[in-house]
Amino acid sequence: HRLFLIVHLNGVMCECGYPPEQHLEEAMKPSVFQGKEWDPSKHIQEMPTDAFGDISFTGLGPKVGKYVRVSADTPPRTIYQLMTQHWGLDAPNLLISVTGGAKNFNMMPRLKNIFRRGLVKVAQTTGAWIITGGSHAGVMKQVGEAVRDFSMSSSCKEGEIITIGIATWGTVYNRGSLICPMGGFPAEYVLDEESQGNLSCLDSNHSHFILVDDGTHGRYGVEIPLRTRLEKFISEQTKEKGGNSSTGHSSCKAEGAKERRSRTIYNAITNGTPCVIVEGSGRVADVIAQVANLPVPEITISLIQKKLSLLFRDTYELFTQGKVVEWTKKDIVRSRQLLTIFREGKDGQQDVDVAILQALLKGEGQGSWDHQLKLAVAWNRVDIARSEIFTDDHEWKVSDLHPVMTAALLANKPEFVKLFLEQGVRLKEFVTWDTLIYLYENLAPSSLFHGKLQKVLVEEKERSAFSKVPRVQLHHVAQVLRELLGDSTQLLYPKPKHAERHRLSIAVPHIKLNVRLSLAGAGERRAGEGGI
Repeated sequence: HRLFLIVHLNGVMCECGYPPEQHLEEAMKPSVFQGKEWDPSKHIQEMPTDAFGDISFTGLGPKVGKYVRVSADTPPRTIYQLMTQHWGLDAPNLLISVTGGAKNFNMMPRLKNIFRRGLVKVAQTTGAWIITGGSHAGVMKQVGEAVRDFSMSSSCKEGEIITIGIATWGTVYNRGSLICPMGGFPAEYVLDEESQGNLSCLDSNHSHFILVDDGTHGRYGVEIPLRTRLEKFISEQTKEKGGNSSTGHSSCKAEGAKERRSRTIYNAITNGTPCVIVEGSGRVADVIAQVANLPVPEITISLIQKKLSLLFRDTYELFTQGKVVEWTKKDIVRSRQLLTIFREGKDGQQDVDVAILQALLKGEGQGSWDHQLKLAVAWNRVDIARSEIFTDDHEWKVSDLHPVMTAALLANKPEFVKLFLEQGVRLKEFVTWDTLIYLYENLAPSSLFHGKLQKVLVEEKERSAFSKVPRVQLHHVAQVLRELLGDSTQLLYPKPKHAERHRLSIAVPHIKLNVRLSLAGAGERRAGEGGI
């Protein structure tokens, strides 16, 4: 929705932040609202959205993204349907939500490279959406550049990473160029950092933008509630589609816009979301990292205040009156089992992707080893499976490994196949008639065998005048094997004489994950990214 303001005027600037000339004519009549306080619920009027369509960044190449301006109370289901049905995005296997400061992002170069490499690796290998605040500053700019560098080095479209910026409409500089009542196809957006002042430019390396409007100008953080609801909704949809969802929140804790960042982690933990705190990514993050392993009685408000005062020094008084100290303490004490501290080189952690997986395993709990294993397979981390899952603490039946064995074969992960064989999977029991058919039915479309198998099916349809292509049977597989191995080989699977037998369904996991990533910046927020 587009939001218009109907307010009483208070001097040169209205309380909404917009100048008088940008109000409706009705708002210019002082008699209507004279003597009344400005109330957003009464003095804001919603109208159909006037900004949506394609977005192109002038002078920055031919890349075209998608954007939409929405009301702050838009239902998450509506936005999700827009993204999947109208923008054509495939539902994500993984949701990485990056939160962090926008100004003076001073992470050490080596740690920054580790984060960028790990982020792209996780996103590319899992079919992820990355959600950030969408601004061309701080952490968000770093994420955009990491995705850009990957895209430039990758020739495979299947590896494209979806990067979604959720920003406050009233803080976007040059947003007037996005107002196209009939849609922008594309809208030409100019990225002008020199003139943006206290507003923020959109980042050209994001592929999609959701611009959240509550009728105010220049107020950061408006998008936080909607972003929280949207990410929760996506997580719920994931769980409903097969029960293979894991909710996670990996966090390089932010120090820019300190109160919003502490609230981000607090909200995540309150929702049972595991968090990764990257030591060295920001001063609040470093405080959490320093005290997270202390006994609970030692984690006191006074200790948090002392450490924050040492790190922030002159700027400490600017935020201690808020909820930062309280939330920081609760981040650690309330659900410390959901926290994973990332330190380079600690416990084999060389990349952020390992820390994220370890955090997700914590979020799954000790009693769900099977789902932990599915996550490890999805991540292709056989080392984590060996060290964290296949231990004396877990008990399982060999038959319980059959679904993940199937998943490993289909995903071409031989190290996991080897691991499962070591853990007792017997091919004589695993390779049933039904399993073989399932495997051949689900070959990668790009594989040579898949193409030849489809050709055999089409030829049989033409010979038999079937109305549709028959389903894969093992005698079809035998024809392809004979073609590939030569006429001297005997048909491995002869054509059955009787009608097609009933085939059992095999529950092979399709891994769905929801991870949040929150990154740090330093100093006061300027081009703020207020998401969670």
